Amino acid sequence: MLLPFLFTAAGLVLLAVFCVKRVKATTPGVAMIKAMVSVCFITAALSATASKGFDFAHIRYAVFIIIGLIFGLLGDIALDLKFAHRRESKTYTYAGFISFLVGHLCYDAGMISEFYIKGNALYLIIPAAVCLLTAFVIRFSEKPLKVEYGEYKNIVTLYTPVLVSLVAISFSMAMLNGWKVIGLDVISGGSIFFLVSDFILSGTYFGSGKSRPVDIVTNHVTYYIAQFAIALSLCFISR
Repeated sequence: MLLPFLFTAAGLVLLAVFCVKRVKATTPGVAMIKAMVSVCFITAALSATASKGFDFAHIRYAVFIIIGLIFGLLGDIALDLKFAHRRESKTYTYAGFISFLVGHLCYDAGMISEFYIKGNALYLIIPAAVCLLTAFVIRFSEKPLKVEYGEYKNIVTLYTPVLVSLVAISFSMAMLNGWKVIGLDVISGGSIFFLVSDFILSGTYFGSGKSRPVDIVTNHVTYYIAQFAIALSLCFISR
């Protein structure tokens, strides 16, 4: 069980190197370091799965989580390619949104398939209602948040409720299971960091004067804390 944490430690070291270089410039080399950090959270998840010897139900959960992490890696690559190929910036931005959206849906599917207890529909209805409300609110959030989504308004409206679903479903499943599944507690904490990261990123992409070094660093640090927490949740899954 040590191996997932070694991959996590390696990822955090690479993350520190990435942050130092990223605030200075955006280059293909810096993008490669970021991709290596993402590879670390995938290998952490894979090694956790291998070391647990999961039964079928847990394997199903692990597969959903690992696929979600892979889409996270693809999203990371897409969002960095937009800086390397600025003429295709729009295409890569959409690709990043879609990759992360699919990744979140995989996380949600994994938690529901593993931890939902039949006969407790309210624990799914409430998260769904929260997500629908979020879609409505985000549609009219530009002035309060001092951002301009422009041509990305539709994809932002679609993506944000899916992002919120990670928080809503992880907390709902944790409560449904009496906060007794440590893996769910870990992924719930990670979901909060994901929310914070994307809130910062929203300002960086769609706001003005919010691309300072502190914004870049905090966006990436909170993002990777979230992804590594999700990956390491596989170390603590049991019933």
